[in-house]
Amino acid sequence: MLGIIIGLSVICLVLAITLLLIIIDIRRINRELTYINHIKTNAGVTTNTNFPLVRKLAAGINDNLNATRQLRLEQIAQEKKIHQMLLNLTHDIKTPLTVATGYVQLLNRDPHADAKQSLARVAHNLRSVNYYLHYLMDFNLIQEKSTALKLKPINLSKLLETELFDYFDQLTANGMEVTPKIAPNLVLTTDETMMRRVFQNLIGNWLKYAKNQASVTLVRQDEQHLTITFTNNTDKPLANADQLVDRFYTTDSARTTQSVGLGLSIVQSLTTTLGGKMTLQADKQQFAVTLTFRDHNVQDHAFA
Repeated sequence: MLGIIIGLSVICLVLAITLLLIIIDIRRINRELTYINHIKTNAGVTTNTNFPLVRKLAAGINDNLNATRQLRLEQIAQEKKIHQMLLNLTHDIKTPLTVATGYVQLLNRDPHADAKQSLARVAHNLRSVNYYLHYLMDFNLIQEKSTALKLKPINLSKLLETELFDYFDQLTANGMEVTPKIAPNLVLTTDETMMRRVFQNLIGNWLKYAKNQASVTLVRQDEQHLTITFTNNTDKPLANADQLVDRFYTTDSARTTQSVGLGLSIVQSLTTTLGGKMTLQADKQQFAVTLTFRDHNVQDHAFA
């Protein structure tokens, strides 16, 4: 009997010591975590015991701390890119506005000046302003994804034909030969404003990067899905096609063309919001963007 009592006493003592060590270690982890949360440091929490449960707890906390630090670094980098983009856009909007204003003032001072040439230059610079303002509006649209969609049945065929017609003069001026293959009267329940901006961005992508020829197809893939494909020839192979959907990425690192690295990122974001899926294909001579949409109702925006 005495032996049993001694044995139980020893077990209780061991358990008490173990519990005390665990409590001490947890208090230590709590102090270190409090310090880390209030001081900018890359340190992690530590443990003085070899209890698996405590060590797993410390490891889990350190993994979370590392993930949080990485997210913070990515956020800082993103904020720097946004700041630089806004600076670039401010400059890019100011320059053509200044030029257009100068030509208008010239015409006011000298009514006998070549009005046709001056007005052409004013129109060219105002188109540049319009281009950058659209980017600002689209960027805001991406930032405010919580905005409720205004869904209604849209004749997608007519909408696409209208956008192509509106851009006809610009495409022709760029020497672009566009081949449309649009099935008639295809209807999709979607947000017309967002879908219009998808088309405008993809046509704008032609204007910046396409070489001579482009095509667009709109077909019914099956009873539920519609597929839209924008294809264009390129004058050089795209080495980083998979990065084109990254926000702020642009192949024009020197910014010799109007590009702020948002075009395809905007298209992907809007397409996803509308319940669609975007895929890219690129080779040495052609680049293609394919959008697939499924008709949906207000409660269901997921792509099947």
